This record gives sequence, C-alpha cells and structure tokens, in this order.
Amino acid sequence: MQTDSVARYQESQVLTAPREQLLLLTYDGILRFLGRACRGLERGDLYEKHLGIARAQALMVELRRTLDFSPVPELAQNLARIYRYLVEELTEADVADDLTRIRRVIGFVAELREGWAQATDAPQ
Repeated sequence: MQTDSVARYQESQVLTAPREQLLLLTYDGILRFLGRACRGLERGDLYEKHLGIARAQALMVELRRTLDFSPVPELAQNLARIYRYLVEELTEADVADDLTRIRRVIGFVAELREGWAQATDAPQ
C-alpha cells in the first residue's frame, strides 16, 4: 500500500511532466498492466487477468484519443490504427484467456515505447 506522500509525489510527477515523458509513462503503465494480466492468467486468477487487460486498454484508448493529427496526419492515422488493433487483440485475449496474444501485444507496446524513447532521447 502506498503512503500519502508517495502518492502525492507520483501525482506531482505526472502533473509536471512534459508531453513526451507522459507518453513514456503511459506506455510503461500499459506494460505494467499487461504484466499483471499475464501473471493473473498464469495463476488462474481471471479477475486479475481481466483487470490488467481492461486498464491497459483504457490507457491505449486514451493514447488514441489524444493523438494530434495536425503535424503529421499520416503518422497519427497509423498510430490510431495500431492502438485500435491492440485494443481488439486484448479483447480477444481476454475472452479466450490467450497468454500468447497478451505477450504479442506486450511486444508491440515495448517497440512503440522504445521507438518513442529513441526519438526523444529519453532513457530506455
């Protein structure tokens, strides 16, 4: 359980982070939730699996919702399609209890995160 001071510090980090850092934090959150889903499925805890997937999907939907189409519309459209595909894959993985699909999505998200980190010279 987090202490109030840790929670306040984390909230402050998010509220003051630049947009590039927020994207990396969002990818990290998706990866953390998908790891939780994998561990839940491996233990037979379907609620934990579902919760991890649902939270990861919510973050992906938020990424898609906040895409900026003005600077490079084609890139934003491609990212929108990727996010939609990943959300659909996770829906299928949730219904079928498919660990392989979850791990495949983890691989995609890790690649997106790595690419963004390289593009912004952020730590990997």
